[in-house]
Amino acid sequence: MTSILEKIGKAIDHSRHSSDLVITEDHQLSIRKLFISGTMDNESLELWGEVVDAYAEDLRIIFVDESRDVIHPREGISGQKHYITITCNELPGILRLFTFEGWRTFLLQDNKLCEYKYIYGLFITEEFQTLCWSVLPWKEMLPVQTSCNNTAKKTSVTKSIIKCYSTAFLPPDAIAPWILETSGKTADEALTLWKSIGCRELLKCFANELFSAEKMMVGLAGKPPRKIAFGDETLALPSFDIIQEAAKWIFLEGNETELKHTFLSSELAREWPADVDFCEGIMLRLPSALESARLLYKAHIRSGSKDTMKSLGDLRKTLTEDTQKIIQQSRELSSTLWKDMALVISVLVVRYSLDAAKSAGLQKVYALVFCGIAIYIVISYGMSVYINRQTISLLERVRTTWRTKLYGFLDEQDYHELASRPVKDAMGSYRRVERMTSAVVILLVIILLTAAGSEFWSISTFIKFIHTWTNGIL
Repeated sequence: MTSILEKIGKAIDHSRHSSDLVITEDHQLSIRKLFISGTMDNESLELWGEVVDAYAEDLRIIFVDESRDVIHPREGISGQKHYITITCNELPGILRLFTFEGWRTFLLQDNKLCEYKYIYGLFITEEFQTLCWSVLPWKEMLPVQTSCNNTAKKTSVTKSIIKCYSTAFLPPDAIAPWILETSGKTADEALTLWKSIGCRELLKCFANELFSAEKMMVGLAGKPPRKIAFGDETLALPSFDIIQEAAKWIFLEGNETELKHTFLSSELAREWPADVDFCEGIMLRLPSALESARLLYKAHIRSGSKDTMKSLGDLRKTLTEDTQKIIQQSRELSSTLWKDMALVISVLVVRYSLDAAKSAGLQKVYALVFCGIAIYIVISYGMSVYINRQTISLLERVRTTWRTKLYGFLDEQDYHELASRPVKDAMGSYRRVERMTSAVVILLVIILLTAAGSEFWSISTFIKFIHTWTNGIL
């Protein structure tokens, strides 16, 4: 069964054959309104008749003839002009679009882009997602994602750092709608249009000044400062990925947005090709300019934060020393405990071994001594390993915390080379030593227990006992 949305899509597509077709779709208060006018043939009238006959609670459809009378589409006269108006209520955080024209209108309304989280369109065949919203095919009147709130209005960062000398040529309020997160394998018309407009909006964010007189111009504050014609944004589409990466680095990653923006614009201006428009030259200059700007920002972080880094380093050193003192006290406490226990055990062994030797001989006495020493070694070694592992775990948590606080200026590769790799190598050495010492302790315990058992049975007697016991079971 064909849904009403499919019928509307077919009727709109067939109506496009009209030479005088006019389509407008826009948001008015809390209502989305689609208006279509054009000369209709019999097939178009039939298709619109099927739309009117299909019931949809959320849609209100009005079909008007050339005399401005409301009629049923099948009552219309082929070859005459007709007018269709479709209205529907908007859902919080959700935008539903009937036509490609409505999609274009929406993308050009900068102040409304962040009001939605989900966008559904009859004309969309392949879904994609930006950092602001998900764009999906519209297949049901009421989409599943209906429980989302409108995004709160935020102050524009771009307009606070870019000087604008015309209300017709402004940077976007937000960057997130123009950063692609995921997309399908094939790009449909909706994604192509989004990329074209997004490329233009993001390029405006790299300038220091925007002008619009006879033609659109951008200004770059560098050495030397430059004023460059903006040009055709479609020429920059092959570099759309690097354009998005640069915009994310400036406006969405970390703080000091204005400083990073200044670094990038200065690098763009430094070796800008002569007589080349901004959209055309960005393909040549942006990759190297972005890399240079990132290096400059790293150098600024390292040189401009010496006092802060020194204070943080002193704080970390103090905390490390305090931690080491506490750990050392734990070790001393454990060591003292075992020394006292060894003294007590020695006195008890001497006291009772003499009496036991007189009454029962030395066999049981030595067996008990060997077992006691084995137990002592296991518990002592286990306590030492436990304390060491807790210490290593604590130091690892501290190192993870200080990764962002003290060494945030280092990227992952530098931090891995300077800190992570030496620590991992040291941990690897410790674990190898722990395995070897554990093997030695286990060997000593086995020797002691074997010695204790030999006080009662010789090896040959023990083997004979095992053999007899096995034959008895079999």
